[in-house]
Amino acid sequence: MPQLNPFPHEGDGGLGPPASAKGWHQGYIAAVSSPSGLPRTPSARSTEFMDAFELGAAAGRADGLAEGWRWRYFGEDVRTGRETGQGPQPARSPVEPVDSGEDGPAGPTYPLAWHCVGTAALRVVLEQFAPGSDREFPGLRLDRVCADKGVGRLYLPVRLLPRDPPAEPAGDPLGDQGFWHGTTTDSFADAVAAEGPDGPHPLVTRAPTFLGLVRYRPAGEHDFWDVLPADGRMPPTSD
Repeated sequence: MPQLNPFPHEGDGGLGPPASAKGWHQGYIAAVSSPSGLPRTPSARSTEFMDAFELGAAAGRADGLAEGWRWRYFGEDVRTGRETGQGPQPARSPVEPVDSGEDGPAGPTYPLAWHCVGTAALRVVLEQFAPGSDREFPGLRLDRVCADKGVGRLYLPVRLLPRDPPAEPAGDPLGDQGFWHGTTTDSFADAVAAEGPDGPHPLVTRAPTFLGLVRYRPAGEHDFWDVLPADGRMPPTSD
């Protein structure tokens, strides 16, 4: 089982999560996607943040070694939580994909899943599935909302567009990186049939642009999700 944040998530007086909780969370994400070694501890005004980051990084590294590494697919700096605008990162996943486990008529079209970690995709899912929710720890909020609603899986259609990301960010964590995304649904079939940026039935296209699904399954407090590419093919990326 993945280790959990030992620091309280709730701050006093509506000020948001304490620095220690945020530090541990970001350290964990950084390390569970970094098989090459422990990530560098960022410089911050808060020593509580830095100390907790190191503890979270140690926990993330232990979980990565024991349970498998996670891929930070969408460009994101885990030390700040800000989107980098650099698209998919890193260029290659640190682990091999697994069977997606999806069935039905569209199951064979999405045969593989890569385990991922990060907040960019989950912020979009959370905003659509539970508007107005606290976005500090989207995985934690989604886990709680899914439990309340009795939902076991959520899907978000995504596509890497064949053009540069917008010059001016518009506040969409995926759109600002050059991705189209559809609407979150708890139905695999509905997500596959979603109308894409090029019209209905996007699977018909053979354009060299990535098409896939972000799949969220409740994972406690962690920002875990899977990416399921159409036909099991990830997009071309550069090192």
